[in-house]
Amino acid sequence: MPLVTVLSRVALPTSTTLIQSSIATSTLLRRGFASIKEPAKYDHEYDVVVVGSGCSGLTAAVVAAKRGQKVLVVEKTGYYGGTTAYSGGGAWIPNNKHQPALGVKDSKENADTYLHGVLDTLYEPEKTKAFLETGPKMVEWMENNTEVRFKPVPLPDYHVSKEGASTGRTILTRQFDGRRLGHRVKEVRYPIQGYSAFGTMQVDPEELPAFTNPFGSFSNLLHDTRRVLRYALVGRLFYSGISEGVQFWNNSPAIKSIVNQGVRGIVVQRNGKEESIRARKGVVLASGGFGRSPEAKEYVGHDWTVQPRGNVGDGKRIGAESGGALPEKNPHNAIYAPISLLQMANGTIRRYPHFAIDRSKPGSIIVGPDGKRFANESDPYQEFIKTMHERGIRTAFFIGDSDFLKKYGMGMALPWPYPTGNLIRRGYLISAPTLDELARKIEVDAATLHQTVGKCNEHARTGHDAEFNRGENRYDNFYGDANAKPNPNLGLCQKPPFYALRLYPGNVSTMWGLVTNKDAQVLDSTGTPVPGLYAVGCDQNSVFRGQYPGGGSSIGPGMTFGFRAGEHLAGL
Repeated sequence: MPLVTVLSRVALPTSTTLIQSSIATSTLLRRGFASIKEPAKYDHEYDVVVVGSGCSGLTAAVVAAKRGQKVLVVEKTGYYGGTTAYSGGGAWIPNNKHQPALGVKDSKENADTYLHGVLDTLYEPEKTKAFLETGPKMVEWMENNTEVRFKPVPLPDYHVSKEGASTGRTILTRQFDGRRLGHRVKEVRYPIQGYSAFGTMQVDPEELPAFTNPFGSFSNLLHDTRRVLRYALVGRLFYSGISEGVQFWNNSPAIKSIVNQGVRGIVVQRNGKEESIRARKGVVLASGGFGRSPEAKEYVGHDWTVQPRGNVGDGKRIGAESGGALPEKNPHNAIYAPISLLQMANGTIRRYPHFAIDRSKPGSIIVGPDGKRFANESDPYQEFIKTMHERGIRTAFFIGDSDFLKKYGMGMALPWPYPTGNLIRRGYLISAPTLDELARKIEVDAATLHQTVGKCNEHARTGHDAEFNRGENRYDNFYGDANAKPNPNLGLCQKPPFYALRLYPGNVSTMWGLVTNKDAQVLDSTGTPVPGLYAVGCDQNSVFRGQYPGGGSSIGPGMTFGFRAGEHLAGL
């Protein structure tokens, strides 16, 4: 029986309480997944061992090291950064120090009201309180004690109609010159194809228009060439860890824990052999979730993820082996996003998540297999895929005309003057001289597609989307084009050739993990901490239980509870 299937039967917490029974540990032991006993002699000794190198694990490592602990980070793959390296480094932190620069006055109470509205029965008082109290402190501490630097961005919360919604709770990471890492810059994970023009590691969403159209103006080109070697959150955290003496081992997967009345250490596969590592204070699981495991579909309801190949659930497996509890499924167990797929010549498939940058621009149209729109194209990615799930849409089509492609791009097909011929030949970008021919190629009814496009063109002329009210809230407008009138999210689709991309429901991170307390300690089936064991990031069951209040709702809690774990490990 697959491991994740076994774990799904664990009767664990409701939104606020822990049910007093669990079959996780006993089942795993019976099936031969048991951790090993403490050896007479360890190969290595550290105070803290962190399994994984995304933002949450790196935060825990840096904080613990700054507080005087001897820290080791073990990374399964050859590259540090995990899924965080694919992102723009934004963190959702209400009441942060940067909001006043935007003219925004926020408060913990205001954010708590908002989260009550977004989470409803999923709201967990203790962990939510810890997040709201510690998040702003984490930002302050990181900026005062490490290389991490944030900056404000006027991005609205994703549920703008909820009471307590605000702006500026998402903070971005200031650019970082990767040359400061020296030769180790090659150890940081590479970005997703199409999210940068020149292969930079992490691109600030505010800068994407310049990066995706570098030849649009001299200033764009100058901006890009200056930024080629600049990195964001992962680069800053990695540099901070190195500066604090954190040891980093890549190509070193953690395979099992060492248990003796709690977790005493970890066994790592390194240089072709197993090495035992004592963790005097504790082990932090930060392996990034299970999006690439065969069992993931049972939890997320679709086939595709952009998570790195190594993210197969090692953290949850090790945590359960060590006596940690896993909860019942969340209503949503991942951060969703529509994904397009590029089949490579060697048989591999590259995946591109369409968060907002392209599909929110005026002139984009997304239809289902029936040729009709089914949602606001500018909806937040989590909500957009929820709609696809609810309506049973397995494939959608993102449509634009030649003006749209030239100006904004479509996924991996970057704007002019980037070539698109190879993407068309590989079937990623579908091109047709007429809407009739496009309909034939994507196998939708031509008359219906004509009608859909005609309605959208009329909406663009009047400025009002009578079907889905697109462009009539602050979130939509943030990712639109302010130069488009009368609605920044509505534009014409009329100039041939016409283009389409196939979109599939997918995710960028799983969000179902081990049960933890406010200090990220892993809990057993009775709600008691497992000594020496912590879980952060996607190895921890999200404080938001798979809901998504705003941009950076994975990184914000990940860093916050990573910070709390680091402090707790240091005895603070």
